[in-house]
Amino acid sequence: MNFFKHLGFLVSAIFALSVGVASAHPQMSAQTETPHHADTTDAPITYCIDPLWTPYEAIRNGSHVGISADYMQIVAELTGLTFQLVPTESWQQSLEYVQAGKCQMISMLNVSDYRKQFLDFSIPYFAAPNILVAREGTPILQGYAGIGNRLVGIVKGYRQIEYIRRYYPDVRLKLIRSEREGLAQLARGEFDVMVGSLLSVNTHLNNQQINNLNIVGYAEPFDSLSFGVRKSFSHLIPILNEAINQIPESKRVEIYRQWNNVKVRYHKDYFKLTVTLLFIIFVILTLVWRHRTLHTHGRLMGQKNAEIESLQTSLLDRNRTLEFLSAHDTLTGLYNRNHMIQKSEEEIYRFRRFHTVPSMIIVELYQGIDPRLDNHDAHKKQYLKALASVCLATVREVDVVSRYTEGQIVVLCPQTNLDEGQILADRLLSAIDKNTELADMQMVASIGLAQLKEGENFSDWIERATKALYQAKRQRANRVAVAD
Repeated sequence: MNFFKHLGFLVSAIFALSVGVASAHPQMSAQTETPHHADTTDAPITYCIDPLWTPYEAIRNGSHVGISADYMQIVAELTGLTFQLVPTESWQQSLEYVQAGKCQMISMLNVSDYRKQFLDFSIPYFAAPNILVAREGTPILQGYAGIGNRLVGIVKGYRQIEYIRRYYPDVRLKLIRSEREGLAQLARGEFDVMVGSLLSVNTHLNNQQINNLNIVGYAEPFDSLSFGVRKSFSHLIPILNEAINQIPESKRVEIYRQWNNVKVRYHKDYFKLTVTLLFIIFVILTLVWRHRTLHTHGRLMGQKNAEIESLQTSLLDRNRTLEFLSAHDTLTGLYNRNHMIQKSEEEIYRFRRFHTVPSMIIVELYQGIDPRLDNHDAHKKQYLKALASVCLATVREVDVVSRYTEGQIVVLCPQTNLDEGQILADRLLSAIDKNTELADMQMVASIGLAQLKEGENFSDWIERATKALYQAKRQRANRVAVAD
């Protein structure tokens, strides 16, 4: 896979492993019109899934597999509830089944205004980003705002349809049956961009060996997935919520690692028979060989186990290094642009849900002798490293410092209103002014400050902060400008 696919996968891993379980009000639902009570929890609870959403969930040989299946198994063990799968052929059919009462529960879905009409929801138990996929040659898109006149493919029944029609009514949509079929249609040029779940898209790209598609951006909002039940079963919501809260973080990480980048192969029926026969022959030969070489085999197994442990330790170290590099800038050691965008989206989500106001500070240096002369490129690495050190030494522990562009550093300040952001920006400007290394290079600092406003997305927020930065630069002196 190309650079963007690998990068998207790593960002997803960081995001999914860091997500917590949010609190929610108790809700649940049922198949019948008469509400069930606590004494009926021994009866099987029928549920539907998205049968084509690998690796989140899918139906294979009549069984429920995937991330949601593992979580449901844990919930069943913790609560004593019994779940019974009702097979469907598509996500749209699953939604129709739960509305009609043919199943009482949906195993994994996002909350939306439309779904609240017939479902209640547990607290979220898994989160992951949505992405935009396009053919090679398509530029990076800043969310739905950068779609333009492109035709967008999206699975029928997905929550993003409701979101796009509300906030981006000019975006043209084409409804598709599943992400797997949509990727094949996108590769053939039947539409321009597809909205999909990152883990699912990554899996299908690997399985179908599609090489002419790239991940070109994030698609808000991110998935925050819960159990959804018919409203007459709301008495089961506290039981589900309590079980979700009891799931340890180590188990969540184990489930994620098991299913990320899973490759699912589709074979004809006769393939199963061939594999079974080959397996039986292999087992017989292995048993004969093992009987004749038992002592030698034990010694070799000990050596192999030691080698495997060594390789696992090495692989773990490499994974940690890759995770660090995927989120950091190699020159300054600060977080990189993608990590900053991810953290900003998280703050926007908290602002919309909990009304905790964040602020954003953008810092840029230029040579004070004449800002029109771009003659400080020879010292760019030196002054960027010095600026990064000043920022890290000045900001608070909760603030996120990242290199957003080649010459700009962005400080994301969670739970910080405009007045508090002004204090931090002034302190940062003072620290830059007192830095002897930057003073020797005659560098001047311009700082833009913007507080997140109601209804803004990331693009709107960063645009206002950038305008404030340019306003400060026009003063040709160390200065902080506040966005309107």
